[in-house]
Amino acid sequence: MNSWEIISHKEYKQFKEKYFEDIVGLDKIIVTFFEIYASIEMRKQRIKRGYPPTKQTLNMVFMGNPGTGKTTIARKVARMFNDLKILSKGHLREIDRSDLVGEYVGQTSIKTKTILEEAKGGVLFIDEAYSLYNEDYTDFGSEAIDIIVKFVEDNNDDLIVILAGYEDKIMKMLNYSRGLESRFPIKITFPDYNLDELKEIFKTTLKIRGYSFTKALEKRFSDYLHELAKTNNKELDFNGRFVRNICEEMIRKHDLKIYLNQEQIDKLMILDIDDFPK
Repeated sequence: MNSWEIISHKEYKQFKEKYFEDIVGLDKIIVTFFEIYASIEMRKQRIKRGYPPTKQTLNMVFMGNPGTGKTTIARKVARMFNDLKILSKGHLREIDRSDLVGEYVGQTSIKTKTILEEAKGGVLFIDEAYSLYNEDYTDFGSEAIDIIVKFVEDNNDDLIVILAGYEDKIMKMLNYSRGLESRFPIKITFPDYNLDELKEIFKTTLKIRGYSFTKALEKRFSDYLHELAKTNNKELDFNGRFVRNICEEMIRKHDLKIYLNQEQIDKLMILDIDDFPK
């Protein structure tokens, strides 16, 4: 089946509504998780019918710029794996370099092994994982990588590790450690959001929080995006995170307005153009 046939199928729509309902775009990425989901369910059917179970390595690499949804998707994928009951605990542990690497000889081994043991039975998400590798010199991050490689190999049945970060930096790290690269077969690139998707994230973010908004505000945000795009403004580099920050600033401004004008309390959950912070 091609991607369009999958996306149009009722089973995919039900899957997306259950696990990725508030995600804008990213259907190509969500299809990958749907394939994993379907494969795990079919593995259960093979076992039930007496066939030998097929083993899959589900360690992943999420590559992309900040604000493209890597952490958000990791949390949703962890929930999916928990529902599938393929891990003994099903919890999610989110960490970065500082949780693994020590300052002195011997500390990194202790810290890294402790984190891995805590994560066993669930999903371990390592943000900015590329920072474990330094191409100019060898530091304690390399030691952490070696420990991760061995632990992942020894506990492949009850631990899923997700490495996340900029694509170019992650690939340098994987090229440095072929053992690491071979143990993370699922590589997913998160594209930057286009302007239409950022507009949709704006509306979705507000709706999830229970707010309605005027057409004037929606147009003001759209115009602001196009103004930034014309000048290649760096704020757009933060993608969805940039939009969420605007929404939060706007809500704070709106709350202050209502707080100082209590007679407008009936508009507590209605945002208008004068709430836009830019």
